[in-house]
Amino acid sequence: MWTDSHAHLYDLDESALTAVVQACSQAGVARIINTGTSLVSSEKVLAQCAKHPSLSGAAVGISPFEASALPGAWDERLDRLLRDSRVVAVGEIGIDVTHSAYPDISLQLPLFERQLDIALTKNLPVVLHSRGCESRAADLCIRHGVRKAVFHCFTGDIPALKTILDAGYYVSFSGIITFKNSPLTECVEYAPLDRMLIETDSPYLAPVPHRGEINRPDWVVYVGERVAEIKKTDKEKAAGIIANNMREAFGGG
Repeated sequence: MWTDSHAHLYDLDESALTAVVQACSQAGVARIINTGTSLVSSEKVLAQCAKHPSLSGAAVGISPFEASALPGAWDERLDRLLRDSRVVAVGEIGIDVTHSAYPDISLQLPLFERQLDIALTKNLPVVLHSRGCESRAADLCIRHGVRKAVFHCFTGDIPALKTILDAGYYVSFSGIITFKNSPLTECVEYAPLDRMLIETDSPYLAPVPHRGEINRPDWVVYVGERVAEIKKTDKEKAAGIIANNMREAFGGG
């Protein structure tokens, strides 16, 4: 059974969400971590998980893209959301320096570091968006004493990957690894299977053969099969190891 460690389903209405859950069941996708990016989307994620236990947990948090327009008392509101038993991680949170249109890093950093501290007080893992600054994000996690972290949709290089793995954290690969001449093939080869997760990052980054379409969690199967191909191992074996990694990272069955 495959697992999707990172999907954004909060924009789906009830009918579409039910269809997603059914498609995952038919495709052999056993777990999905439904992930928020703001307080509002995190509230929606929790409501969806309440109706659909097969979503297997919620990650709630505020992404770096929200750093320039934070609501008042945001940390207190986040703390209240984190009391929900369906929460399995704080995320997605992080830093991103890949585009000048994004909030300045001087705004992103305090938001990121405060949420790292909140995760520690709750004894929860963190789910990290770290595009363009993977090593810096890992160093900040280490400095704050973070014990469990998942670097979602990894797009960095081998040195950054080594920093992440040396710290004992997990790395998650998306549909990008299925693209022709993907620059991440070497990273998949380098990362040990027992420290690896897979994801769709739905509705983004649909894998081949659905590249360019609106992504969906049941298509994580293509990502997993590509991992097995790159690692030269049996698909069932890869799926089992990755499912165990999900349990280690987020708890649950």
